[in-house]
Amino acid sequence: MPFIYNPPTRTQCTVCDTLHQENLDEPLIQTTNGKSTSANNFSFHNWYNFVLGYSPQFPEYMLHRENITQNDLVVDPFAGSGTTLIACKILGIPSMGVDANDFMVDAAGTKLNWCINLEDLKRYRDEILRHAEKEINTYRWSVEECRLHQSSFFDTSNQGKKDYITYVQKKRPEMLVQKYISDMPFAKASIIDEVIQATFDNNPLKAIFDLALTSIIVPISNIKYGPGFGVIKPKIDSDVLKIFSSKLSKMIRDLETVNDKQRSTLARITLGDSRHLCDYLEPNSANLMITSPPYPGDHEYTKHTRLELIFKGYATSVSDFRVIKKRMLRASTTNLYNDDNDRKPIADLQSIRDITNVIQERLEHDKATSGFEKLYTKVVWEYFGGMYKTLAECFRVLKPGGKIALLVSDSHAFKMVHIQTASILQEIGERVGFVTPEIVLWQLKSSTSHKYNLRENILILSKP
Repeated sequence: MPFIYNPPTRTQCTVCDTLHQENLDEPLIQTTNGKSTSANNFSFHNWYNFVLGYSPQFPEYMLHRENITQNDLVVDPFAGSGTTLIACKILGIPSMGVDANDFMVDAAGTKLNWCINLEDLKRYRDEILRHAEKEINTYRWSVEECRLHQSSFFDTSNQGKKDYITYVQKKRPEMLVQKYISDMPFAKASIIDEVIQATFDNNPLKAIFDLALTSIIVPISNIKYGPGFGVIKPKIDSDVLKIFSSKLSKMIRDLETVNDKQRSTLARITLGDSRHLCDYLEPNSANLMITSPPYPGDHEYTKHTRLELIFKGYATSVSDFRVIKKRMLRASTTNLYNDDNDRKPIADLQSIRDITNVIQERLEHDKATSGFEKLYTKVVWEYFGGMYKTLAECFRVLKPGGKIALLVSDSHAFKMVHIQTASILQEIGERVGFVTPEIVLWQLKSSTSHKYNLRENILILSKP
């Protein structure tokens, strides 16, 4: 079915009205029609761009503001697809990161590996494209089913060719249903993947081709983010090989710009849970942390990489997804578990209780009875409790005098109750031991469901 966004039951917010009346500073970043600058506009970052990610302008701003040099270490405890780490590497600044999503960790690791033999990469590119085209041409692709023009890559002769439908029935993962990606685009992507796997053994160049292919799965699919996960009108066919080839060429062009200093700069990402950051990083080791954690916005972060996780086999069952989700902060009603108790250290915070009380009042007023709605107050408590644990770990990893900068947005996700995320995280950070807090208005972000522009702030906390 077409993508549908279900708006909240209310459209008015007295908190937004009050904030709008105050003479706040102008945001550091001016958005276009309320839309943020996309990482798709930046080299290396656009090898794979997470839909809920942020622009490299944020880490660049903090690096320059704090005068960070090649003698410092920057850490991102919610590294995602590596935006902060790439920004550091471009400037020759060592960096390390942690993320809970297997695919994102591998994607970021590939984006950060610039020690590439370009001649070998180009040779393998030509070989894989040639073999993939040859293999695709062994299948019968019904012109009648195609709604997109067949490119010159494909031979339209059907003499003695295999049936792609039979191939799809054999190869399609159970969770990667047809409404997510149509048969022909899936078959062509899967054929290319088989060629990649057959070409390489333990060659590190394989990761480049894997990412180039996985990064185009959403563009050739029937999925659209707005910002939620939605299904659109099916794309019966797509010029998969041409799109894949174009992505490879873009990656090669970026690698051709790398200098020796950038190539040798430390940039490492580890799979893990930010609430246990000291399992991966040494105490008192980081000069600065730059990160954008999940917001309390009811976004289920594995859903935004669902196709990539399934296609490449990172998660092929509900239990596989649960393993990943358990490593994540509880920022969504679809990522809560009976044994969750992150809220315990902050259960006495009145600022959070005030929010959950208003949510509960609106739930009762609206006679809201759905299972998800009943979890609204729990997810708010668990989110901020998880952030308490994370900030406590960040405090330990930072050097004395070090700082953490968190890019966080206000939220209206739960019955239109305004959550001033940065203000509450400031209170939690001070409880952990951070001092001299500062909140800087980064940008105003428009919403698809109401008239207000939500504030996205940078919260800066210092370790004494």
